[in-house]
Amino acid sequence: EALPMFARQIKGFAMDDAVLTGVETRTSSPLRITRGEDGQSLNTRGLYPAGEGAGYAGGILSAAIDGIGIAEAVALRMMA
Repeated sequence: EALPMFARQIKGFAMDDAVLTGVETRTSSPLRITRGEDGQSLNTRGLYPAGEGAGYAGGILSAAIDGIGIAEAVALRMMA
């Protein structure tokens, strides 16, 4: 119900050809889940904290870049 409502208020918000529609906030996580050199959480092995929620990004672009780095770290671990 929310997307059509926003579309009435913000022209172009909900496009028919959109693959994914989402929002970006202007706040950052007040905490950071520490991770080691291999990208894994120092406290929980096998957990790869990434992006804004884990405290490693401040917006959608930096979160995407951080996600790429973590995906590479996971791939390296799986190939080892």
